[in-house]
Amino acid sequence: MLRRSHPTLRSAPLAALAVLVAATLAPAGPASAAPRPGRDSAPVVTHVGPKSFAKRGPYAVGEATLALPGNDAAVEVWYPARPAAVKGKPVAQYDVVDWLPEFVKGLLPAGASVGYPSGGVDDVPVAPGTFPLVVFSHGYAGFPAQSSFLTSWLATWGFVVAAPDQRSRDLAAVLGDKDDATTDVEDLQATISLMTKESARRSGRFSGHIDATKVGAVGHSAGGGAVMALAAADRRVDTFVAMAPATPDRLPRTPGLVLAGDADQIIVLSKIKRAYAALRGPKQLVVLTDAGHHAFSDLCEVGAGQGGLLEVANMLGFPVSEDMARLATDGCEAPDLPPTKSWPAVRQATVDQLRYAFGFDRSRAGLAGLPAAYRGIVASSKSSR
Repeated sequence: MLRRSHPTLRSAPLAALAVLVAATLAPAGPASAAPRPGRDSAPVVTHVGPKSFAKRGPYAVGEATLALPGNDAAVEVWYPARPAAVKGKPVAQYDVVDWLPEFVKGLLPAGASVGYPSGGVDDVPVAPGTFPLVVFSHGYAGFPAQSSFLTSWLATWGFVVAAPDQRSRDLAAVLGDKDDATTDVEDLQATISLMTKESARRSGRFSGHIDATKVGAVGHSAGGGAVMALAAADRRVDTFVAMAPATPDRLPRTPGLVLAGDADQIIVLSKIKRAYAALRGPKQLVVLTDAGHHAFSDLCEVGAGQGGLLEVANMLGFPVSEDMARLATDGCEAPDLPPTKSWPAVRQATVDQLRYAFGFDRSRAGLAGLPAAYRGIVASSKSSR
């Protein structure tokens, strides 16, 4: 089932409970740069600094849902749009209930729904120009829009972001509706091919708007491992950003950025550092202070108005084991850094890595100054060539 937009929030505890059972795992701002004319439509930034990309880019955000050929898995796409095209139109929302197995939905009251802003406006035209492609891989028991704080943000900086539903390990699969037809890397490769074909079409929303010579891959947790494996397997991928990544069997030589939280108890920092040390390509490592596993997703914010996931479970009389509680709340509760505090640094680092890898910027000042620019949030930032 493809994503639906829901203008109002209803029965939020039910969807928050679904996220708890699975146990996985965009504010407005001023434009800070202007699009450049011509085929290369990346915004021009004359002086790159450690906060250049923590401001919204000059584009508005459009959003659409496509489907992978063969298995019809949903692909959520965020893309640059003209500000005038979205003016007065509502921001889309994703509904966590849409990603539950049908047998679980049957247990919920009629109309049960939880919406969270996904950051774009549905089905508006793409802005004039051609833009790099970024594929996004969600975490274990996640779903394509789980990190919309970042995926929608990338679109403001001139990237087309396509996030497939990874059916082998998405929310429905973890709750019992498992689909092993394809692997997550195969889904990501199919997504690159899909978006390349969409751009090559003579007509259609993305016709002529994607530069398939510039491809990046971003992922969280299991998805972080997936984009590293993708970069190792697919020469179309120019760079990757792995957030709190699981370690794949095969490590890439492609230039990449690894983001981690030093309080993550799901994929601990020492494990991430070992994988980082084994990378042979140009690489960057950014460590967030007191940040947990969900510093890189929206999920701590979903259901937050009801007191958080554990309180939602208590209200519904759902028994929560100690392990499930730890998995569901890692990074969501004090003393961990609130995820919304980490988001500006995550956005900054990710946009910087993509722009540098694609040749839009020549300076690494956007990463080198992170600890000073985000005191109490970024613990360290280092690079190795």
